[in-house]
Amino acid sequence: MNKLIKVVAAPVCAVSLSAVAAEDVSETADKAAAEAAEEEATPLFEAGFDFDFLSAYVWRNAVQTDELVMQPCVWADLTALDPFWVGFSIWQNYGLTDRRRDVYRHGLDETDYNVHLGVTAWASEDEDWSLDLEVGHDWYAYQGVRADERDGSPDTREVYAKATLANPFVDVYGQASYMYGDFGDYLKAMHYEIGFTKEVELTDALTLGADWNVNFGDGRYLSFLYGDVDPVYDPVEDDWLTDGPKGGIGGTTVKVYLTYAITDWLQVGATIAYTGILNGDLREATHTLGSDAWYGSDSYPRDLLWGGLSLKLSY
Repeated sequence: MNKLIKVVAAPVCAVSLSAVAAEDVSETADKAAAEAAEEEATPLFEAGFDFDFLSAYVWRNAVQTDELVMQPCVWADLTALDPFWVGFSIWQNYGLTDRRRDVYRHGLDETDYNVHLGVTAWASEDEDWSLDLEVGHDWYAYQGVRADERDGSPDTREVYAKATLANPFVDVYGQASYMYGDFGDYLKAMHYEIGFTKEVELTDALTLGADWNVNFGDGRYLSFLYGDVDPVYDPVEDDWLTDGPKGGIGGTTVKVYLTYAITDWLQVGATIAYTGILNGDLREATHTLGSDAWYGSDSYPRDLLWGGLSLKLSY
């Protein structure tokens, strides 16, 4: 009889243990799902401070100066309602020499303010592919311009739309910007940019990256970007040297960089890049104008190899 009880009890205990184990697994799964849902619902706040020390100030494939500059930037993004985010940034340029055209003072000569709204419009199930869209506004304040030249270099503003397609191969991005300002129709112009970027983790801390972009603009924007390339008459040749830039391609920048993560919140990096004008008419115009145009001079070359060091703090 005792033997029978033992035989019958064994399966009953096994079933009980299985039920308890299944209940534990279910509770663990429910807890993990609840934690994941809570984490997803929690607003994600990111902020940082970037500091670049560069051998040149290059903006949209146009050399602003080929001498040393410091460029700090503070930024923040808040993802309060996934997949939407809002953010801002404040960026500055400090010229360490006095060669950013004659109208600029030494030191702080520009502050750019940005606000933006973005959304991840689409992502694959494995999240290897995603499409991010962003709209925003930029305000470029040139407080380093001398008071007697202020009317000639007003602040400018832009609204823009940007798209980024992330994928396992090479990320692709594009941006369209409409510039406006307080200087009449001259500062109402369109700019376009398309680029490709890729990062590879060499080690857990060391990352190698590359970026290549090309920009385009209408005639007004290219004239603004490359230094007021207006019609010029040559009395010797008895002909117009240029009738001003037409809309089309502008220039290009190819960039290679290394970043090293010292901690989760601190990175250092180094960059080397090439910038050049691709528009043949612009290259010829800036060369022909010579000293009459700030672009194409020694301080604003049509082709430039430049680079620098960076420090990034993030939270």
